[in-house]
Amino acid sequence: MKKLILTAVLLANVSAHADIIKCDFTEPFLATTYSMTQQTLTYDTSFLTGNKGSTKVFKNVSFQIKGAGKFELVAKDGTVLQKLDLSFNGSNGMSDGVYPYEVKDESDVFGGANGGVGGCVSNYLKVTGEN
Repeated sequence: MKKLILTAVLLANVSAHADIIKCDFTEPFLATTYSMTQQTLTYDTSFLTGNKGSTKVFKNVSFQIKGAGKFELVAKDGTVLQKLDLSFNGSNGMSDGVYPYEVKDESDVFGGANGGVGGCVSNYLKVTGEN
C-alpha cells in the first residue's frame, strides 16, 4: 500500500511540472498541444499540409488527476476532451519512439476524430527509442 501511495505522489509530481503536453495521432492525422499555464488545448492538422491545415483552440481546459498516472483534459462545460495515461508505453502509430503518455482523444474535432489514440510528450518527459 505504501508503494502505491508513493507511486501516486511521484507521478502526480511529474505531471504537476508538465507545462506543455504535445500529442501526435495517426488516425486521424493531427497534433494537439495542451498548455497548463494558459489552460488551452489546441488541435492542429497544419503539420500535414504545411500551413493550410485547420486549427481549433479550446480555452479554460482543466488538467484533472484521476488516479496514479491517469489524467483528463476537461473543457469548461465538463466534456472530457482527452484521457492521458502515464504508462511510458505510448505510440504515435508511425515511429519507433516510445512516448511517456498514451492518449485517447474523446472529442469530435474535425468531424469524427473521436477515439483517436496517440502518444504524448511533455517539457520534462520525452520520446525514447527513436533513431
